Amino acid sequence: MDTFPIFWSVRNRTVVLFGGGDEAAAKLRLLKKTSAQVVVIADEFSEIIDLEGVEAVTGDALAYTLPADTAFAYAATGEPAKDAAIARHMRRLGVPVCAADQPAVSDFITPAFVDRDPVVVAIGTEGTAPVLAREIKARVERMLPAGLGEVATKAAALRERVAAAITPGEPRRRFWHALFGPALDGAFERGGFADAAETLLARDTRPEGLVSFVGAGAGGADLLTERARQRIDRADVVLHDALVAPEILELARREATMVNVGKRAGRHALKQDEINALIVRYAEGGARVVRLKGGDPSIFGRLAEEIDAVQSAGLRLEVVPGVTAASVAAASALAPLTERGRTQELRMITAHGVRGEDDIESVDWAAAGRGTAPLAIYMGRRSARGVQRRLILMGRSAMTPVVLVENAGREDERIGHATLAELGQRVENFGGTGPLMILVGVHSRAEAKNPLTLFLSEKGRTPKHHSEAA
Repeated sequence: MDTFPIFWSVRNRTVVLFGGGDEAAAKLRLLKKTSAQVVVIADEFSEIIDLEGVEAVTGDALAYTLPADTAFAYAATGEPAKDAAIARHMRRLGVPVCAADQPAVSDFITPAFVDRDPVVVAIGTEGTAPVLAREIKARVERMLPAGLGEVATKAAALRERVAAAITPGEPRRRFWHALFGPALDGAFERGGFADAAETLLARDTRPEGLVSFVGAGAGGADLLTERARQRIDRADVVLHDALVAPEILELARREATMVNVGKRAGRHALKQDEINALIVRYAEGGARVVRLKGGDPSIFGRLAEEIDAVQSAGLRLEVVPGVTAASVAAASALAPLTERGRTQELRMITAHGVRGEDDIESVDWAAAGRGTAPLAIYMGRRSARGVQRRLILMGRSAMTPVVLVENAGREDERIGHATLAELGQRVENFGGTGPLMILVGVHSRAEAKNPLTLFLSEKGRTPKHHSEAA
């Protein structure tokens, strides 16, 4: 950011506005919403400018002596050259200034804002796209109930009672969450806020832990469900896998405790028992714990073990599903996992083992090799040759189409095509270190000009073509 968003106090301060026409009138309407003492200076004033409640001064802007308590100034005369001259003069005097539509000579920019005083939402684009800021403002206006400011004012009056009745930290934060959640949904537009507050104050305020097993999906934050976003936002503790996208982790509150449990092929930062113990310990302390897993928690995520640990401790839990990597990979490659008239089953297989392909013997390869049912093979990079050999040995045609998708759903996603006979070598040539999804027996509709291997440099963008030897 080249500009830093702040809310500047104007209580018992003066704001000076230079200009008496249309531009000044627009700025004055905003300034009159504040508690500042506003002084408007112009050679002459248009009839459209409402000077009620402000000090109006007729005269030369550069000759005016600023009050000692001036917080900042606006130059909005309607004449760019004159505004720039006023801005330079203000800077010499050490007064922050904004010249209308001239960010180069301005110290600050006025954002578009949604006013639910004392709740104010400011939207800025650093002067690059004012119309976009107004469009965002319009959307936020529709989102926020008209009476939200009244709710905030009433909440301020409750603070002393809440401080006396509820211990600091998590219990108090939960009280406010329980009160403001319905407020944002418009529940108190016709009253009822006081009754809701009294009901919450009368409750047992001892913290009760909750464990949410949340699917982060296979990709960026745009693939999260709304429930997943909400749980991450309200979490006190987030225990996350190593492969969860950084942009998803950014959704957590700054105060939340973030723990990377680091489970990744070949690099287990914590043992499963240690992860279970962490989940239980935080939840027993009354925390809202989010166990954030890549993809869907119930698919190859050791969810059963973690649920058992939480239930054994007598704690509350829930599971929030996510978009699994197989679905995301299939969508990116335009490769439907099932087709009417051709497919009646879909098999999901994990080929990941600590010792590589020799550790995949527990898979029923005979069943996987029979017929033509599509296979979604998770974590198959290290075991690709073993998978290829077993499937062909058990009856799969060597010409069965295969789609490879690395980093499914992310900006660095890559897609490759092969046959089953080529799978092991293709994976070696494919390179990379990201999570790899292998889809066997699916037909990609992605247009490939090169019959060897198609790579997509970025999702939905121009594909790169790469030969087998590369």
